[in-house]
Amino acid sequence: MEDKRGFFATIFTALMIFSGLVGVCTVAFISSWPWEKKDPVWKPAFRIVAVCAATKEPCGIAYGDFAEAKAKGLYASLEPAQPAGDVEEEKNWLKWKKEDGIYEVKASSWYFQNTIRYKLENETPVLVAYQDVDVSRAFTYGIGAALFMMAGLYLRKLRK
Repeated sequence: MEDKRGFFATIFTALMIFSGLVGVCTVAFISSWPWEKKDPVWKPAFRIVAVCAATKEPCGIAYGDFAEAKAKGLYASLEPAQPAGDVEEEKNWLKWKKEDGIYEVKASSWYFQNTIRYKLENETPVLVAYQDVDVSRAFTYGIGAALFMMAGLYLRKLRK
């Protein structure tokens, strides 16, 4: 069977397939990003969920600002009323859930996604594990994987 499509139609089809593969591969890399569980270390930008003293609503506090916020009384508690929820912050989204005494808090934006797991001991968060996803790196890996897949598809097409 002969392909009667024009040159630009062929290029357009190839670009659409490539774009779809980049999207699928990027999502696959983001969802399979490894967890750091061995000797996890708090990074100052990691966000923990708390109940703000001023509004009595859930809010996020950067771990680097945690000691200062505790000294100033900026939060009422580190235990939100709901076991799960989300809050829109100025530059990102903060989503949390609590299962078996361990909080899983995900802070995400267009260019990063941090997920931390911690437990509370005496009103102090203790880091269990974290996943620090660099979305631009995952996108770059997705482009490479998509190029590899496209090469495989077109080499197979040439073989026939």
